[in-house]
Amino acid sequence: MPPLALAPPIEVLLVDDQRSILAGVAALIESEIPFMRIVGQAVSGRQALDLACSIQPDVIVLDVDLGGEDGLELIPLFRDCCDASIIVFTSFSVPEVQYRALHLGASDFVSKTATGDALVEAIRRTVR
Repeated sequence: MPPLALAPPIEVLLVDDQRSILAGVAALIESEIPFMRIVGQAVSGRQALDLACSIQPDVIVLDVDLGGEDGLELIPLFRDCCDASIIVFTSFSVPEVQYRALHLGASDFVSKTATGDALVEAIRRTVR
């Protein structure tokens, strides 16, 4: 009987201007190896767009506020350069922000106050 082939890991790009958030989310996702892995981290919109276009991740986890820069404005730009699902991960959990994110093409919206399991499940759900 041939060995079971494992699906390739879900490749995730993290975008947040707060390095402590990047470190925590990266540790959470890396704990899901071999099912998920971090392929890049960005602290600015320009850096995120460059990485998304070159790396072609499966999922982008995107913060709304990138040090005064509107992260949601990146969603259509990501759509132009890669096929990644975009999960907005933010502390701005007001309905208007969620509606705008989804209207621009985000696949899901997860509050930073949610559990780590909620973010991991959102990543899995977006690639199913």
